[in-house]
Amino acid sequence: MPESEHFFTDTRKELETYLENRVLLLKMQMTEKTGRLVGRLVVLLVLVILIVVTLFFASLMAAYYLSDVTDSLMTGFGIVAGGYLLVLILVWLFRNKLGRSVTDTVIQILLKER
Repeated sequence: MPESEHFFTDTRKELETYLENRVLLLKMQMTEKTGRLVGRLVVLLVLVILIVVTLFFASLMAAYYLSDVTDSLMTGFGIVAGGYLLVLILVWLFRNKLGRSVTDTVIQILLKER
C-alpha cells in the first residue's frame, strides 16, 4: 500500500510540473507571436506614414500642375479631389474584402509555426 501512495504522489507532482511547463511554453509562444505581430505593425505604420506624406506632396504637385493646364486653381484642385473621392468610393465598396484580408493576415501571423 505505501508503494502505491508513493507512486500516485510522484505522478501527481510530475503532472503538475508538466502542466506548469506547458503553460510557460504557451506563454512564451504567444509572446513571440505577439512580438512578431507588433513588429510588423510598426513597420507597416512607418510605411503608411511615409506613403501618406509622399501622396500629400504629390497631390499638391498634381493639383498645381492641373491648375496651370486648366488655367483655374479651383479646377486643378477639384480634379485631384475627385480622384480621392473615387478612391474613397472604391474602398467603401470593397471594405468587407479588405477587412477579411487584414483579418486573414493577422491570423496567419499568429498561427504561423516559424
